[in-house]
Amino acid sequence: MGAMSQARQADFLRCREQLKHYENFNVVSYFVPGRLRPHFWAIYAFCRGVDDLGDEYSGDRLAALQAFEEELRRAFENQARTPEFRALAETIRLFHLPIEDFLALIEANRRDQVRSRYLTFDDLLEYCRHSADPVGHLVLALFGFRDDERRRLADAVSTGLQLTNFWQDLDRDLAAGRCYLPEEDCHRFGVSASALKMRPSSEAVRQLIAFEVDRAEVWLKRGARLETMVPRRLAWQLKLYRLGGQAILNAIRAQGCDPLAGRPEVSRAAKLGIVWRVWFSGEASRP
Repeated sequence: MGAMSQARQADFLRCREQLKHYENFNVVSYFVPGRLRPHFWAIYAFCRGVDDLGDEYSGDRLAALQAFEEELRRAFENQARTPEFRALAETIRLFHLPIEDFLALIEANRRDQVRSRYLTFDDLLEYCRHSADPVGHLVLALFGFRDDERRRLADAVSTGLQLTNFWQDLDRDLAAGRCYLPEEDCHRFGVSASALKMRPSSEAVRQLIAFEVDRAEVWLKRGARLETMVPRRLAWQLKLYRLGGQAILNAIRAQGCDPLAGRPEVSRAAKLGIVWRVWFSGEASRP
């Protein structure tokens, strides 16, 4: 942040404070080049802010999301009022980021206020195109990539990570009156709404979750080739995201595909193992 004013550096550091709220893996590790880390912080702070409004705000969430969008638009006009959005405005300016990806993330949280179920898996994928895929686009843009092929592969990983998060947080979402399990899949496995409230979970529920876990894994693997198409430091970070998602899926399997028995977690030792694996892998050592 050497060339930045002290005031702007303080804005970016406010964004960095949001990182401590992420529960799974460090979304901005030291694999990210130092010059880009503040801009990762700014994008993450935006994502964290909009998700908090959509999931935790105690007042009128739709009104709060509208105010959030208005502040975003001010950031694009370089008139932001809050530290996080002033930092984001700098990132937007330097990397020529489009507003559409940010608006899509806000729209996903708006949908969460008015829709609690998805009929088909295709419906859920359409939601992921708003809730997850824009994040991959923004990460690629920070490294200068905007082509369709890389974005398509990033979409696969982003969708896989979003599905993974759905199944890890299934119990939390059900408590909030929301369920991302497609209704067509529930019907296929004979799982009713009342069955999802039973503890311990029935065999039918476990089979359904096993199916969804396998499907999320397919999406993660589908995007793995992106790691061979980007610079080494970005490849490391992308692999960290992908293997982190895989570790969560493994944790769900380890407890019998029953995330309702307690939130599946990845141990600290397993997280360190993933970082070690990324750092010393053959893929990471390529030029």
